[in-house]
Amino acid sequence: MKNITLITLALAFNAMALTPDAEKGKTAIAACMACHNAELSPALAPPFYGVQNKYKRVFNDKDMFVQAISDWAKNPSLEKSLMKRPVKKLGLMPAMPLPDEMLAQIGAYLYEETFEPPCTHWANDLKNSTGSQAQGQGKGMGQGGGMGQGGNHDAMIRMKYNQLCK
Repeated sequence: MKNITLITLALAFNAMALTPDAEKGKTAIAACMACHNAELSPALAPPFYGVQNKYKRVFNDKDMFVQAISDWAKNPSLEKSLMKRPVKKLGLMPAMPLPDEMLAQIGAYLYEETFEPPCTHWANDLKNSTGSQAQGQGKGMGQGGGMGQGGNHDAMIRMKYNQLCK
């Protein structure tokens, strides 16, 4: 029984370990945090939790995910944007003239890392978009679909905030 527990722990630890490329990406991503920091208010860019989730829904293959992140960072455009709402609200990020190898490492890190839910970002988003508290009380909840009008985005953020942050 003791051996099974040790093997299970070893497998769990290995599953959480980053590949060497992702480890390098973890170091290289520090510059990206100037904008993608979930604690910033007002936000300058979407937190990596959201970037990872959106890109993994579209690119569930790691190589495709890494390529898409690299392509986006080199040449962001409205046409290539997967995150229409943040681009509309915050604008396009500037192109990152980084070596392809570094962008691939950053992409690997974004794919492999387990990011904490961006609770501060969500609370600020709810507060700013509805004019009410993060709990979701107030005028505009569930109405319309745009920023500041409640709608599906606010309902989704409120649900995630309530499930993962409280």
